[in-house]
Amino acid sequence: MKNSSGFTLFEVLIGITIGSLLLGLVLSIYSLTVRSLSNSQNRAELANNSRIIIDRLTRDLRQTRQIATSLPTVANDPNLAPPNGIEVQDGHDINAIRYVRYYLSGTNLKRQIREYYFAAEPDTLVTFDAVDDFSNPASVRIIEDELVGQYVIGLAFYGINLITVELQLNKGQIIHTTATQFYGRNL
Repeated sequence: MKNSSGFTLFEVLIGITIGSLLLGLVLSIYSLTVRSLSNSQNRAELANNSRIIIDRLTRDLRQTRQIATSLPTVANDPNLAPPNGIEVQDGHDINAIRYVRYYLSGTNLKRQIREYYFAAEPDTLVTFDAVDDFSNPASVRIIEDELVGQYVIGLAFYGINLITVELQLNKGQIIHTTATQFYGRNL
């Protein structure tokens, strides 16, 4: 009898098969962990973005003295769809007639500070709905235009006294929806 110290072909094939299965299992667990971590990070980022947007919106809308945008009373009003942007009179500075406008630019929510004036008197500020002696609307001067939040795919405003804001964000395959209601303090 010969004493052989090597492996047979069958033993090598079994070893390669078991090794391949173990490697595949480890790689699939790693891939699942990375995907789960990425989804968790996306969820956290969307939740944080949503909180920042809602905080900023509600602060401006609670302080407003007038809403310039026509809002439906309910979300499913057949005559007036909820707008995906809103313009309100700034209630933080009572000495100036300024307006705050929130609007979507792609998937970015932006905030503008605006002033209305007539070309004949550019230093005199007027309300958004003012018209001159010839029925011409006021011109707009943008004072500030800043980014408030990203990944916004839906934004809706409705209500008269109790204002509802619905916000929907999307990143990757994660969709985050937030809604809030509040009363304006100065309306």
